[in-house]
Amino acid sequence: MKNLFIALFVVSAPILSQEKLPSARLYQLAKADLKAFAAEVSKGADSELGRSQLVVQWLAEHLEWKGTDYQKRTVQEIIDRGGGNCNELAMVAVAALKELNIPMRKVREINIHKLTPRRGETARQMVKEKGVQYSVFGRRHNDHVWLEIYDTKTGEWYPADPSIGTVGTKEWLHARVGFGKRFTLDPASEDMIVPFVIIAADETGAFTINRTQHYLVDEFVKLYPERLDASAAWKDWVRLLDELDDKAAGAFRGKVNLHDHDGLIDELANVYSALRLGHLKE
Repeated sequence: MKNLFIALFVVSAPILSQEKLPSARLYQLAKADLKAFAAEVSKGADSELGRSQLVVQWLAEHLEWKGTDYQKRTVQEIIDRGGGNCNELAMVAVAALKELNIPMRKVREINIHKLTPRRGETARQMVKEKGVQYSVFGRRHNDHVWLEIYDTKTGEWYPADPSIGTVGTKEWLHARVGFGKRFTLDPASEDMIVPFVIIAADETGAFTINRTQHYLVDEFVKLYPERLDASAAWKDWVRLLDELDDKAAGAFRGKVNLHDHDGLIDELANVYSALRLGHLKE
């Protein structure tokens, strides 16, 4: 579909590239001994962020993205299968990074998605059958799973997406939020326009740490300093993020039917388009 939300994706320079063994042998090592695999892939890096970059990039390049089929699998089964959906790919990355004692937490998001009426029909049927927690996807929105990595050298949390192969705040912003050319290793991410709620897990595993403001306001505006927040659409962007925040979080908890707020999602999609067009005209 041709519209203002067409995303541009090209391969950018890799984060790091340091394979010590041929890919086939590394994959067999991952299947047999994940700890040894993680150590081999990440050796040479001197920080949690650097080791995470090497592990996440390798996994994104060598495990295939597969559509959600609602089957429960172990990490070993996902590796043996050769890939999985975003949550399954994140499971493998978590397991590998744990072997390196890297502090991390899981992240859930909901994003503006390419308009797909059939997805909307499927989502509404899922809500009827299984509950409003399935309203996290719909005709113009979708959920996604990734990680945040804590780097003790900088004392900062950084995004790490095992599906698209990006690690680091700037890399993630360009791949998921920015208006220009984008980098991805996940074909499904081409339909994801921009996130509008981001929540990280706390120490108990509950998704209670709101990261929406951090990524979608504070860091987003840094991509286009002295331009983005001067846009007439910027105030609407911030306002709509705030309006959707509790509703989206409630959908994750199974308390809110996000489909009841499709109008707000449509409005936010139009505002993002206005921000992008305003940038491209400059």
